[in-house]
Amino acid sequence: MALALEPHLVIADEPTTALDVIVQKQLLKLLRQLCEQLTISFIFVSHDLSVIGEVADRVAVMYAGKIAEIGDKASVLNNPSHPYTEALLKSVPRVFGRREELIPIPGDPPSRILPTGCRFHPRCKYAFDLCRTTEPELQRSSTGTEAACHLISHPNRS
Repeated sequence: MALALEPHLVIADEPTTALDVIVQKQLLKLLRQLCEQLTISFIFVSHDLSVIGEVADRVAVMYAGKIAEIGDKASVLNNPSHPYTEALLKSVPRVFGRREELIPIPGDPPSRILPTGCRFHPRCKYAFDLCRTTEPELQRSSTGTEAACHLISHPNRS
């Protein structure tokens, strides 16, 4: 139904949730084929980083309703610039490659009341005074992504 009016853009919100891995793989293959055949784009919303790694060209990582980091898939997932992206990747088990200990992100995400400054600072191991008072804007990092983090302009603070 989403394709009936031949849109240029489709927003797919958690389309693989509750699907077994075989059906999930089939759906992702179909979505890729649709992108090529119909020349449409998808905004793919998901908490599943393995799915994002398979389907995305560009990735935006959000924290508490705001983009923390955005860039091409390889840069964001292999060399993150934002502490939340880094922590998120360390908290997800890897199926292939070197076995690493999973590191949970400390604390709790904010609910209705957002902290002043950077939204991630209460849980960030790199936070310093500026993080607690001033909300960072997206800025170009050395890895080519854009990240909303004061460490980019104050690298010696970590």
